[in-house]
Amino acid sequence: MKIGTSISRRMTVQVLSTSLLIALLAGGYQLYTAYREGLQAIQEGLRVIGTTQVPALTADVWQLDESLIQQQLAGIASQPDVSHAAITGDMPFQVAPIGQRASPTDSAWLPQVVSRSYDLARADEVTGQRQVIGQLTVEVSLSGLHGRLRDIALTVFLTELLRSAVLALAIVIGMRLLILRHVQQVARYASELTLDQLDRPLQLGRTPRVQPGQADEIDVLADAINGMRVSLQEEIAKRQATEQRSQQLAVDKEAAELANAAKGEFLANVSHEIRTPMNAIIGMSDLALHSGMAEPQRGYIQRVSTAARLLLGILNDILDFSKIEAGKLDLEQTPFSLTDVLDSLLDVVGVKAREKGLVLSFTVASDAPIRLMGDPLRLQQVLVNLVGNAVKFTAQGQVKLGVRVLAQGPDEATLRFEVRDTGVGMTPEQLARLFQPFSQGDSSTSRHFGGTGLGLAISRQLVAMMGGEIDVSSQSGQGSTFGFSLRYPLDLARTGDGQSQRLGGPAVAERGGHGGTLGHLPLPAAPPELVGARVLLAEDNEVNQELAVALLERVGIAVSVASNGHEVLALLAEQRFDCILMDCQMPGMDGYTATRLIRSDARWKAVPIIAMTANAMVSDRQKVLDAGMNDHVSKPISVEDLYAKLVRWAGRERAQGKAVAAVRDGQRASDGTGPT
Repeated sequence: MKIGTSISRRMTVQVLSTSLLIALLAGGYQLYTAYREGLQAIQEGLRVIGTTQVPALTADVWQLDESLIQQQLAGIASQPDVSHAAITGDMPFQVAPIGQRASPTDSAWLPQVVSRSYDLARADEVTGQRQVIGQLTVEVSLSGLHGRLRDIALTVFLTELLRSAVLALAIVIGMRLLILRHVQQVARYASELTLDQLDRPLQLGRTPRVQPGQADEIDVLADAINGMRVSLQEEIAKRQATEQRSQQLAVDKEAAELANAAKGEFLANVSHEIRTPMNAIIGMSDLALHSGMAEPQRGYIQRVSTAARLLLGILNDILDFSKIEAGKLDLEQTPFSLTDVLDSLLDVVGVKAREKGLVLSFTVASDAPIRLMGDPLRLQQVLVNLVGNAVKFTAQGQVKLGVRVLAQGPDEATLRFEVRDTGVGMTPEQLARLFQPFSQGDSSTSRHFGGTGLGLAISRQLVAMMGGEIDVSSQSGQGSTFGFSLRYPLDLARTGDGQSQRLGGPAVAERGGHGGTLGHLPLPAAPPELVGARVLLAEDNEVNQELAVALLERVGIAVSVASNGHEVLALLAEQRFDCILMDCQMPGMDGYTATRLIRSDARWKAVPIIAMTANAMVSDRQKVLDAGMNDHVSKPISVEDLYAKLVRWAGRERAQGKAVAAVRDGQRASDGTGPT
C-alpha cells in the first residue's frame, strides 16, 4: 500500500505547531510583564521627582531664583525617558520648557507618553494655609520602553523557537527510535507474512523485557500479532484436518458406494448363476415327480426337489438381507386379504407341523378386519419365519398364531400378531443375540436345527419398515412368544364382500387341503386359453430350454427356440408369435438390446414380451420394464405364475379381443405389472 503523509511528518508538524503556540504565549506573557514593570519603573521615577526635586524647585520659585529654577528643571529633564519638563506660574519671568511636548492627537494603540503635573505650593507663615505658587509638568516618553520591549520580544521569540525546534527534533527522534521503526517493522512483517511463514514469529529489535509488567504498547501489539499468528496457524491446522477428514470421508463414502455397488452386482450375478441351474433342478424334479416313476427313485427325486427349494429359500434370505442393508427393498401398498395370507402360510408350514405331530392353529379375533392395504408378501414372509421357527424348535405340543385388534378407526386398524410355541425356549444370553444377522442362539442350534440365522434379522427389519417392532419373551424349556403390532389402512372398497372375520379353532392346521411343498403338488391343469398359442422362447441354457419347452408344450403351446437376440430377430422376421419369453442375459445380443430393437420396429411393437430371467433384484424388474418388456417371471420358474402370465398376454381369447376377467383381476391384485 502506498504511504501518504507519514506519522513522523505529521507528528513533527504537530509538535512544531504546538511549540510555536507555546512560544507565542510565553513571549506575550513576558512582554506583558516587561511592559508592566517598565510602566511601574516610570511611575516610580515620577514619584521620586515629586518627593525629591519638587520641594527644592518650589523654594526656588518662591525666591524667584531664575538660575536655580533653570538648573532644577534641567535636572528633571535629564531623568531617563523624560521628554518634556516645563514650569508655569506667577513669576516675573518666563522659564523656557525643556523638550518637545507630545502631540495630543497621537492615535497609537499604546500610549506614547506618561504625563504628571506637580503643584508647587508652600504654607503661609502667618495663616498656615497652603499656597500654590506654580506648576511643574513632566512628560516621560514611552518610546524607550517600546524599544526595549521589541528587543525582549525578538529575544524571547528566537529563544522559544529554538527551544521548540530542539524539543520537536527530540520528540521525532524519540518516536522514530521507540515507536515508528517498530511500527514499520510490524508493517513489513504483516505485508510479507504468508500462510507458509506462519511459523516465523514477529521479533522486534529492542531490549527484551525483564518482567511482564514492563511491557509497553509496542510489546502488547507484537504479542497480539504473534497471538493472532498462532491462532491463525491453529485454525488453519484445524481446517486442514477437517478437510482431510472430509476428503477421507468422501473417499471412504465413494469406496463404500463402490463396494456396495460391487456387492449388489456380485449378489445379482450370484443370484443369476445360482437361479439358472436351480430353475433346471426344481423344474426337472417337478416333471420327473409327475412322470409316474416308481419308488425308490421317486423318493430320491423328492429329496432333491426339497433340498433345492430349501437352498432357494436361503438364497432369497441372503438377497433380502442385502437389499434391506442397502436400503433398496421397497414395500408395496396393495389391497390384500388377511385370510389369503394365512392360507398361504398354512400351505408353507402346515406339512412340516403335521410331520412332527404338532397342533398348528391360527386364530383371528372376530372383530379383526380381513380386507387391508399393505404388502401381503412381506407380512407373509415375516409370519413364515416366525411360525416356521416355532415349528422347527418345537418337538411336541402346539404352535399358535393369534391375530387381534389393538385399535380400530374408520379407515385403519392396528393388529397384533403373536406366535406362541411349546418348544425349547431360550436363555437370556440367547435372547441378547437373537436378532443378530448370521447368528442363532448358540453354535449347537445351527448344528442341531440348521438355518443361516438370517430369518429373524430380516423379519425384524421388515417389521420395522412396516412401522412396527418385534418383541419376544421366552424361558428355557418353556417355549417362546414372538409378537409385533402393525397399523394397516382398511381396503374400504371391498370391506363388504362377506368374508368371514374369524378362522376356525385348533383344527385349522388342516385348512387348505394337503399342504406340503410345491414338489408334492400336481402340475396345474392346462389353461384352455393357451392351446395353440405360438411362443418364441429366447434362452441360451440348454437345460432350461428343455424345461421350458416341456412346460409350454404340455399346455398345447407351439414353441420356437432362439439362443440369443440375433436369432430372436431372425425368427420374428420369418414367423408370427403371440408372445416372447425373453431371457435377459444371453451371449451375442442380450434380451434388453433385443427388446429395444423389437420395440423400435413397427411390425413387432405390439408383441408381448415376458422377461424370464434369474435376476431377482427389484432393480432388475424395473430394468426389464424400462427396456420395453411387458412382464417378468423370475427363475426358478413358478409354473402357476408362468401359465397365468401367458394367459394374460398370449391367450387365444386375448387374440380375439376377449378378457379373462378372473385371471386378470387376480394378477392385477398380485403384481400390478403392465397394461392389460
